[in-house]
Amino acid sequence: MAIFAWKGLKDGQYASGRIEGINRDEAAFKVKEQKVIITSLTRLSGAEQVEEKAPEPLKPGRRVGKKVPVKELVLFTKKLEAMMRAGLPILDTIILITAQIENKVMKSVIEQIKIDVESGTPLSDSFAKHPTVFDDIYVNLLKAGESSGKMDTFLGKLVEGIEKSQKIRSKIKSAMVYPTILLVVAVAVIAIMMIYVVPVFQEMFSGFAGGLPAVTQAVINISEFVRDPWRGGLLLGSVVGIIVMLTQMIKRSYKFRKRFHKFVLKLPLFGSLIQKSALAKLSMVQGNLSAAGVPVLESLDICASAMTNLIIKEATIEVKRGVFSGEPLSELYQKESKIFPTTFHAMVSVGEKTGNMEEMFGTISNYYEEEMDEVVDRLTAMLEPVMIVFMGTTIGFILLAMYTPMFMMGETL
Repeated sequence: MAIFAWKGLKDGQYASGRIEGINRDEAAFKVKEQKVIITSLTRLSGAEQVEEKAPEPLKPGRRVGKKVPVKELVLFTKKLEAMMRAGLPILDTIILITAQIENKVMKSVIEQIKIDVESGTPLSDSFAKHPTVFDDIYVNLLKAGESSGKMDTFLGKLVEGIEKSQKIRSKIKSAMVYPTILLVVAVAVIAIMMIYVVPVFQEMFSGFAGGLPAVTQAVINISEFVRDPWRGGLLLGSVVGIIVMLTQMIKRSYKFRKRFHKFVLKLPLFGSLIQKSALAKLSMVQGNLSAAGVPVLESLDICASAMTNLIIKEATIEVKRGVFSGEPLSELYQKESKIFPTTFHAMVSVGEKTGNMEEMFGTISNYYEEEMDEVVDRLTAMLEPVMIVFMGTTIGFILLAMYTPMFMMGETL
């Protein structure tokens, strides 16, 4: 029977030891029975130690500042979960996954994590060195997996959380894309009429006696303005300049960005969509962190950092500050009722009474995700006819303005 030397995580601490086994698989099984997350498993033969994987030279890992696509992160986490569930040591798992990664940034990050783990750095600390790839939520759930010995379980929660966040973002994008496309089409059709159609009528009316109707002349003037390289270019440049200026102000000025976010939340349907998506994400994150045993103060801090809307972020920070007073979480959410509606804090109150906050936050997240679906459906149902009416009315107005002189000519004959 062979002797194996192992290194790993037990109760959140690094540990090592030796164990007997017929082969590597049996040794790994025996170590896992001791609730150890294996990072290295080496077969010993006398005084000689034989590594099944040749170690690479140890050197400090560098941080990579670039982000990676969400799909790459999900795929990596799924593979990590599957291999950990199968009982593979962490180091072997990372080596196998690294060989399969095609994205250069992700590959570089995982290679650096491998180097850190080989040098004895805890897995969660190795991941924490790359905050642009692995956020606070990811790192805290890894820490929970290390301390509980249930790494595969918390990796599963991470996969579920990342996919759910991506689903929420996709719903918001889909709600925004459709009306944007309709608006672009409407503007394009109107521009074509002003640039190509109206000039044809203008030429027809060049010898029109008695002057043109005011509405017709107004449309012709607009057409001439748009077609003029200087004036039309100035208008286009002004519009682009205003958009760029507003974008920069939103990025650089906290006060302006806060006002903009407040304005967005007050928009019909759009504001409701942003709020419900934020509540779905916040409750999902808080539920996962609650399951990981993260203290309430820290979990609220992480939740606040995950919020992109400043109004919702500040409301979450206010709830966090109120925790020091010892008030129940549900009452603190109730004080910020403009952001956290009655349904939200009432369900949190039920979770507090039953003692199952993790499950209740999951229920809240699912509830607001369903609410989001309803808002998206209503938004689509409302915007489509509105944009069609707008486009039809505008085009109809232009055509009526162009045909009015013809009607007047017919009446005089």
